[in-house]
Amino acid sequence: MTHPLGNASEAMIDSPAALASRPQALWPRNRRHAFTAAMLLWTVPMLVMAALVIHDPLKHTVTMGSYHLSAENWWARRNLYVGPAGMNYLPHFAVLYSPFHFLPLRWSEVLWRFCAAATLAGGLWLLARQLFGSEAERPFLWATILAMPLCLGALRNGNANALFGGVTLLAIAATMQQRWWLAVGWMVLATALKPLGVVLLLLASIYYASVARRLPAALLGLAIFPFFFGSPDYVLAQYREAWRNLQACAAVTEHRFADLNGILRTLGAPLSPGPSTIVRLLSGGVTAIAWLWGARRLSPALRCLWLYALSTAYLMLFNPMNEANSYVILAPALGAWGAWFLFSDEPGGRPLGWGLVLMALGMGLLPSILWPLFGNDFALIWQPCMTILFLTVLIRFIARTSVGKLCPQPAAKP
Repeated sequence: MTHPLGNASEAMIDSPAALASRPQALWPRNRRHAFTAAMLLWTVPMLVMAALVIHDPLKHTVTMGSYHLSAENWWARRNLYVGPAGMNYLPHFAVLYSPFHFLPLRWSEVLWRFCAAATLAGGLWLLARQLFGSEAERPFLWATILAMPLCLGALRNGNANALFGGVTLLAIAATMQQRWWLAVGWMVLATALKPLGVVLLLLASIYYASVARRLPAALLGLAIFPFFFGSPDYVLAQYREAWRNLQACAAVTEHRFADLNGILRTLGAPLSPGPSTIVRLLSGGVTAIAWLWGARRLSPALRCLWLYALSTAYLMLFNPMNEANSYVILAPALGAWGAWFLFSDEPGGRPLGWGLVLMALGMGLLPSILWPLFGNDFALIWQPCMTILFLTVLIRFIARTSVGKLCPQPAAKP
């Protein structure tokens, strides 16, 4: 069986003729048209958002009460944290957001959203190029179709999850290319944007020796970064406050978060903070085992997609403050896997691909459509349930694959 995937340093793709001959690759027939359509899907909504933001930069934005305030507080040497209702990231975020904070408000809001969209679109394109080489345009379009509906809410509101999701995607693309310092750099930047980035960093390090070797230097760089922009006393104080704030976030019990506990709360059987923490820790161990299990069965490129799916799905299910807009983090993983199933020649791949199409579009569109009937309760159940289904599909696909069947011998590493 010819397979389109292999080592990033090998030819990982089928021939252009083989890809073009597949029925599911026939629309659109013209590769340039496919690429143009994908870029329009990214640029037209962003231009509309830019016009709306320029007209009223204070409407539908989460930046004013948290991001701008955190940057202002940093340079005024005030405490960054006021509890879960305020800034919930590491002190690094206040420094990283500062260039946007000091711009005129309208330009700041537009540029922040454009940067997030650029990382998402650019990361998807890089991933498609790694998977499909010169025939990447059609898969890129389909990955965009799957991912875009789940991205729009976070992009419109200027939520940091959009940029975090894009940077995480760039980290996976660099891992697939075996550009290890770049991959670790993107993972560290993701962690600086949101502490949740540590999940990908730790999972990658337990399989990839190249990541593990670079991990101490990466964590040291992450730790000392804020000291370049503040006095030691102030930075250490903010680290202590950040730790207290993370503990407070872990104990949040409000009925507005779309994680596993969101399902249980909607059904009237929520976990209290203590048991919830235990479940998160145990699930982290199970996730690590699942990652190693799948990594040994899959080709190097699919291995990266498996890491991507697991790390983002874990965040969706076990981040206690996971919102509906947070699913922008999972969206590109759905898009990438959906495109791969649609355009690979794996037996049964096309039905799985169409299943992921329905799943992704349902996650992106149904919560808004059904809002008048169910309010936010539908999203709190639907999004995590679809995430569980997504993982189930991938686990069944990997489990029915003989060890080595999707794992060609890798080329010698430099």
